[in-house]
Amino acid sequence: MSNKAWYFLISLSFIWGGSFYFIGEGVKLVPPLTLVWYRIFFAGLTLYLVIWWTRGVLPKQLEFWIKVSIMAGLNNIVPFTLIAWGQKTISGGLAAILNSNTAFAAVFIAAVFVSSEKLDIRRVIGTLVGILGVILVIGLDVLNEITLTSLSQLAVLLASVSYALASVWGQTQLSVYEPKEIACGTLLVGSVIIAPFVLFVDGVPELTVFKLKLILIIFGLSIVGTALAYVVYFRILELAGASNLMLVTVIVPVFAILIDAVLLGKWISMQTFAGFVVISFGLLLIDGRIFWTIAKKLKPK
Repeated sequence: MSNKAWYFLISLSFIWGGSFYFIGEGVKLVPPLTLVWYRIFFAGLTLYLVIWWTRGVLPKQLEFWIKVSIMAGLNNIVPFTLIAWGQKTISGGLAAILNSNTAFAAVFIAAVFVSSEKLDIRRVIGTLVGILGVILVIGLDVLNEITLTSLSQLAVLLASVSYALASVWGQTQLSVYEPKEIACGTLLVGSVIIAPFVLFVDGVPELTVFKLKLILIIFGLSIVGTALAYVVYFRILELAGASNLMLVTVIVPVFAILIDAVLLGKWISMQTFAGFVVISFGLLLIDGRIFWTIAKKLKPK
């Protein structure tokens, strides 16, 4: 992978790691569902303005809008809401670690729905290792007593399953469209779909809460953490491919943990850190590069 690709990869990891901080701070000021609407709406508007500025046009076919509507639910509305609700009681670092399990869920979901994504021993072992890491992060004690914290952790894990479903839906149903069209269309239609739920659950958003802190949080979460992140995401995909892009799932939690520690003074426990190491190892097993590196070193010269 080129130095340029690494630069974008680290940048995206930092952006997404910072998003967990903004979510954690945002739910202190507004309800989770309202925060999700702000995130989706302003990110979609930003990407639409970018497309308009570059004289681009979104597809007009009904089929496209039906498919991105499903994508909006799987990739934005459901996971964003679950993570935001979860972060009312758990830290951004822990949420990022649990969310990294998207890759493990994707292995099995893709094997079912995508003919080219067959299960092999490497992926199965990597997933099993990842599951052990999740158990270590959450702790077996949650089986004895269900608490709000354990439910929050479960919510973030369910968000990772939703992300995995979205990746398969995008791969099988939306691959014929341009990435920027998918991203913008998904966010725009998602903001329309979620709006009635926001009004029903949270009521009309209060303008009095729009003080500097909330404005900065929305800017960081929506404009940077979602709109800009999409641009960087697809740039990495172009430069390095999907396999290298998966490395971001290992690096994001590192930044999320560091940001929480520096800005909030929150450090994760040693048990959680050990679980993160195990999860990261599982991700690297699925990725396969660890095997390639070892095989290359052992190959006779």
